[in-house]
Amino acid sequence: MSLATLVLAACSERPAPPPAAASAPVPGAQTVDDVRPLKSLAGFPIGVAVPADPWPHSLLGSPERQAIVRRHFDSLTAENAMKMKYLQPGRGEFVFQHADALVAWALRNDLAVHGHTLVWHNQAPEWINGLDAPPKTFEETITMHVRTVAGHFAGKVASWDVVNEAFTDESPIEYRDTIWYRNLGADYIELAFRQAHAAAPDADLYYNDYDISGAIGPDKLDRILVMVDDFLSRDVPIDGIGFQMHVDTESPGMDAIRSAFAKVVARGLKVKITELDVSVNQKERLTALDPATAVLQRHRYADVVRAYVETVPAELRAGITVWGLTDGDSWIPGFRDRADWPLLFSADFAAKPALAGFAEGLRADK
Repeated sequence: MSLATLVLAACSERPAPPPAAASAPVPGAQTVDDVRPLKSLAGFPIGVAVPADPWPHSLLGSPERQAIVRRHFDSLTAENAMKMKYLQPGRGEFVFQHADALVAWALRNDLAVHGHTLVWHNQAPEWINGLDAPPKTFEETITMHVRTVAGHFAGKVASWDVVNEAFTDESPIEYRDTIWYRNLGADYIELAFRQAHAAAPDADLYYNDYDISGAIGPDKLDRILVMVDDFLSRDVPIDGIGFQMHVDTESPGMDAIRSAFAKVVARGLKVKITELDVSVNQKERLTALDPATAVLQRHRYADVVRAYVETVPAELRAGITVWGLTDGDSWIPGFRDRADWPLLFSADFAAKPALAGFAEGLRADK
């Protein structure tokens, strides 16, 4: 299975993790109170992606998850609840109940909300996937969806992944052949950004993608930046690039990560790590998280966060979001059909060495 295939699934509905992931021992486990709140160590948003109702592991039904989020994070991303499939299941039929509940909880608890995602070829509703219509209809569809959703959350959602994963993975990197591209060409991306800005002029707008921090070399990010440079030359509203960063303990290299961040910084755009996790079982050799691997993961989190604060100037740091709260919530074990422990907390809510590593990386800014 290629890394590109693996990362693509991160934004998809998360299969239930196998029992081994939920019951594995966590060496070096700490209490939640042993590490200072991550948000207190950063001058930028520290976020986490969580499910809403009615998904399993919903934040809204878990006092344990709520306590961890309140302590360590000041930004929230909906794992699925703001995707088109769920917000507009029928043409013109908008259902905001579950996303509204998550946003309301975040705002009551002084967390900013990052919206994910307005336009994506995956997790689109069936009526879109089966739509056979002239290009004008697809233009109207994007306009209706983006303006309705961004407008509904205007003043409540601080930033958006406007378009997600619009480019291919293999050289030559080009626009992905999606239902949007087939009917509107590359113009659909600009359309989405312009409509998002019109509906929510105070929200920051991001293009979000995977494998742009060096896992498959610089080609993908460089191709995306050709589009971005064109946008900047024509005043298309874009504020930054979202780096998904589903990495492991070995790849990509730190020099590649720093170089990728620097390329975005050079354009005066904000850099946001939108979906960070660190897989440890990529070679299918572990049945439990052993102490040596837990230490490797701790160092990897520290290195990635340190690279961010050392490479991205303060005014362009849009934040770091981990993609899931506990190992029992992660998409990785279910997708790979084997155990993994990629997040900061164990399935039983114990803080892992990875949490301390994240904190160590943040201290590089002090």
